Amino acid sequence: MNKTFVPGQPGDDAGQYFDQAITLYRSGSRELTDIIEEIGLGKTERARKLKGVLSELRKASFTMMEEARHVEDLRRKLVGDVHKQAFDLAAARDEIGGRIARLRAARGAGGVS
Repeated sequence: MNKTFVPGQPGDDAGQYFDQAITLYRSGSRELTDIIEEIGLGKTERARKLKGVLSELRKASFTMMEEARHVEDLRRKLVGDVHKQAFDLAAARDEIGGRIARLRAARGAGGVS
């Protein structure tokens, strides 16, 4: 991959990189799970051959989970808590009523048409 990612550059889809990382993580995680199941069944040949790779994959898995938590925390900070962002309809109604009243007063008429 020759494309260099620079945060904040117009046209870049940062989510694409995260999605690719998730795909790779899931694929590696499935392989690791398969190998662990093989070990449980007494089949250790593949695990022996991939000993170094398994160690690195395990480290990468922990790093990926940690980064996913960081991304989720950042998303929550940027977007905010959905429950806290609920619309205050009474305040909106009051604001609209006040604006209509000011329009009526400025127009000098009894109603808004």
